[in-house]
Amino acid sequence: MSSQISRRSRVKPFVKVINYSHLLPTRYSLDVDLPNVDVQKDAAGRRKAKGQVKKVFQERYNSGKNKWFFSKLRF
Repeated sequence: MSSQISRRSRVKPFVKVINYSHLLPTRYSLDVDLPNVDVQKDAAGRRKAKGQVKKVFQERYNSGKNKWFFSKLRF
């Protein structure tokens, strides 16, 4: 049973290149210190960046802070 819970509580990050002019500011903010992630065009660079981001977000999720950030969106 605990393996199911640990599998469901994993953070699955993704890295996406976006155009900053298409971002909309919101009233929500998350105070997470992300490492300087330099996403390159090669697959190895993206894989390394995803690993770094996953580590930071998984620690935040396990600590229980900002539960609203890790919950599903309801529309």
